[in-house]
Amino acid sequence: MLQVVDNLLPPIALQELRDLCNIHERLKQQHPSDALFSWRPDSGRARSSHAPEQQAAMDTYLHQHLRPLVSPWCPQATGAEWWCNTNNHLDWHIDKDEVSYRENGRYSLPLLSTVFYPHVSCAGGELLVADNPPVTQEQTGPPPHFRSVISVPPVLNRLVIFSPGILHRINPLEGERYSVAVNLWSHEPLTTQESAPPA
Repeated sequence: MLQVVDNLLPPIALQELRDLCNIHERLKQQHPSDALFSWRPDSGRARSSHAPEQQAAMDTYLHQHLRPLVSPWCPQATGAEWWCNTNNHLDWHIDKDEVSYRENGRYSLPLLSTVFYPHVSCAGGELLVADNPPVTQEQTGPPPHFRSVISVPPVLNRLVIFSPGILHRINPLEGERYSVAVNLWSHEPLTTQESAPPA
């Protein structure tokens, strides 16, 4: 499944996520890990390195905009893993619990993956989504082969939603491209437990 939703947010919420991406990039400069992953459960304490103001901006995005839209595809979700990307280059990968995969070589997958663009001023930077048969929960082995891809251009205020277990990457870009990635899970992944302290 691949869905694209344009013009998702009002201007104020869009600016808040743009600011969040800038702050996230500065946090990445201060931490040794490759990325800062945060966890926002439906109930209980969040886990994040972000200040309460940034977490509130993410809560608004999650609860007022994203979750109502995607809940029909993942009604069993209990929380959201999120992080920001600023002008990044990513090779082919599958969204998964990275810590679990390193420990046992099995794919622990989210229920759904999403990418939102709060700022775009670039050439290139398309999200490439492969046509591979989806990797299944607890599957082992190398990433699957694929024959073709769907190219989704980054567009300001665009949300891209796709099924778990799908290979994807970011095309090289020139300019600026900010994205907010949110994966919906039925449980908290080990990745967020290792990456971010309780908020």
